[in-house]
Parts: sequence; C-alpha cells; structure tokens
Amino acid sequence: MSYFVNAAIFLIQTLFEFAIGLFLVRAMLIYVGASFNDPICQFVYRLTNPLLTPLRRVVPRWGKLETASLLIAFVLALIEFALLAVLAGLRTSIAGWPLMALVGVLGLALWIMLWAIVIRCVLSFFINEHYNSNARLLVQFTEPVVRPFRFLPPLGGLDFSCWFAMLALILARYLIIAPLSDLAARL
Repeated sequence: MSYFVNAAIFLIQTLFEFAIGLFLVRAMLIYVGASFNDPICQFVYRLTNPLLTPLRRVVPRWGKLETASLLIAFVLALIEFALLAVLAGLRTSIAGWPLMALVGVLGLALWIMLWAIVIRCVLSFFINEHYNSNARLLVQFTEPVVRPFRFLPPLGGLDFSCWFAMLALILARYLIIAPLSDLAARL
C-alpha cells in the first residue's frame, strides 16, 4: 500500500472510531442514568444531538437503551468498514460487512469500558469520588460492569472487583469478539 493509502486509513479509523465512541458513550451514559448536568455528559450530548434528535423521532428508546445512538454507531462502523475495505483492497463479501460492523462496535464498547475501569482504579488512589464530579461519573459509568464482581470483600483496603471486571472484559474480547470477527471474515 502507498503512503497516501496508509495515511487515509489512519484518518478514517481515527475519525470514525472517535464518532462511534461518542455515540457508544452516550448510550452507556443514558443506560447508567448519568446526570445531564455533568460537564462530560454535556460535551457528549452536544456533539451527538445534531444526528440523534431527528432519528429519535423514528427510532424510540427501548427501556434504558437508547437505540438511536446504537443504530448510528452501527451505521458509522459499517461505513468505516466499507471505506477501509475499498481503500485497502480487501476481497471480502458484502454479506459479512454488517457482522464486521457489529464486531467493531462491540469491541470498541469493551475497550471504552476497560479503559474507564483502568482510569477509575488509578483515580481512586488520588481523588475521592465524593468530592469530584468526574470521579463520581466514572464510578457511575463503570459500576454496572464492576458490581457483579463484588463477591470478595476488600482485602487490606484493596477492592479486587475492578480487576475481575477488567479480566472479564479482556476475556470477552478473546472469546466473543475474536470468533465473531473470524466468522464475519469467512462470510
């Protein structure tokens, strides 16, 4: 591949992953019931509202899931994969593209949650969540994934539930995302 194609692939991946990540974070924030008044939430909502407002009239929420955000993330992932396939000259069947887009969205959602938990763990050593709204939001954001792993009491002041949650997310990438990606490549 030429240098231009490599640069174009890098730009497409960066821009699309950022946009997909924003819509995923928005769906996750709404799922956990994050406050709309938080500055980080305001940033995400302001960037995603122009596309979501008209779509929400057609695609309603399903319980706590904002399906419009998830639909936009999926469509963006589908467009990203199509552009990358054309640029890289991949010989893939169009039938596998939707599954590949779904794999991309799920994989990015796992990475977002994994890094949010890592940041939560690091910040817990320096910042008290009761006095910092960003730390409180991070705890609220990651708690649905961390909570099932609270079966051990804290040992010596250390809570291992975050460690088990990160381990589960990494295993999910190996045991769910990778096989789905292989399946999509074979279609």
